[in-house]
Amino acid sequence: MSTATEQSPINFTPDEGDGTMAPAYAVVFCLNYMMGSGYLTLPRAFADAGLVWGLSILVAVSIGATAAAECLLDCMARAGWIAAARALPESGGSFCRVPLDAPSPPVTRLQREAPRPVQLPDLCALYLGDTGYAAYVTLISGYMLGSLWCYAAIFAAALEANLAPSGHVLYVGLFAVFVVPLSLKDLADQKAVQTLLAFGRVVMLAVMLVTALTYLWSMGPIAPMPKRTGPFDGVAALAPVVTFSLVLHHSVPQIVAPVKVRSEFDKNVLFRRAFVGACLLYALFAAPVAYLFGEKTQSAANLGWATYHHVHDASDPRDALKTRLIAWLAQFVVLYPAVNVLATYPLNVITFGDALLAAHRRFQANGEVSATPPSRTSVRIARLVAAVPPLIGACIQPDISSVTNVTGCFGLFLCAVVPGVLSL
Repeated sequence: MSTATEQSPINFTPDEGDGTMAPAYAVVFCLNYMMGSGYLTLPRAFADAGLVWGLSILVAVSIGATAAAECLLDCMARAGWIAAARALPESGGSFCRVPLDAPSPPVTRLQREAPRPVQLPDLCALYLGDTGYAAYVTLISGYMLGSLWCYAAIFAAALEANLAPSGHVLYVGLFAVFVVPLSLKDLADQKAVQTLLAFGRVVMLAVMLVTALTYLWSMGPIAPMPKRTGPFDGVAALAPVVTFSLVLHHSVPQIVAPVKVRSEFDKNVLFRRAFVGACLLYALFAAPVAYLFGEKTQSAANLGWATYHHVHDASDPRDALKTRLIAWLAQFVVLYPAVNVLATYPLNVITFGDALLAAHRRFQANGEVSATPPSRTSVRIARLVAAVPPLIGACIQPDISSVTNVTGCFGLFLCAVVPGVLSL
């Protein structure tokens, strides 16, 4: 008996096979979605709230984020049976088909072949109606525009700080040369690039951890921890920062669509491994760095390495090699986040572009959805529409402080509110 393959607008390739990839690559994609640049703000938040509070809230939010991702997977699984029960076998928007030979309770062939809505806009429309659909599109648009704007500005600011200080627009243009072509590719086509950039991020975190621990062991903290007048000082600001560093829920369907799994539970395991890995990386990175710099911890922790040194006298010729090596490592730590956003920007453009395309197709059909996957051309146009405006915004306004405040609010709703409401 033949087996139907999973399909969605993300990996719909009529002439190129099913585009499946191993779960290990999906874990890498999860980490790249989460670790855009938000994790660099964790040490400062840990320093302000205290290490005990920092580690406790990190673990608690990681558990909650894992549960929220699994709620979305459950909603995706139930959506197909809801569509079949409503006798709508030809509706479903973005969809995948249940394998005909998959074990399940006795059902009709028509139900087994019913398209299953899996994109979050379609899920919101199915469970919450037009109002929920409009609310989600508003949330994802606000969050993505702000996030992409910040990524472009971060790249340009990092190059401005280390190269020519007057080339902001030029640096944004250079950023666009890299990220726009990647945004037009599907996730399965980006395995090599995303894996390489994820490896570089791990190297950067390892360098920061080793140099921080070495300095603490030989010379002690650079500055004392910030003075706190009460046991809950800094805690209110810590939770949104940790949440922003663990947000990927808006992209759960895009991550799992091209993944080849033996059972549906493997998808749950995939996200559990991703969040456990992120929690461990964040804990090993944020706590030592916060303790090292104390009250002098920068809002973006990597900037602390711009003045990092580990010799008592930098002019001593006996320490010349050591001084030069530390300077190279420090420069890598300061500059790599600019390279890191090259991996995160395309991933978010894919999510944003697919949401815009789904909204456009629904509007054209007067609120109805089509089971016919969109053409490759329409997918690319939607992703260009998602990719270009944030680049223009970064050229016009390079200061991201006001943008990040609003973006964090949108992210909190996407991570904590949307999965819970869909599961009710």
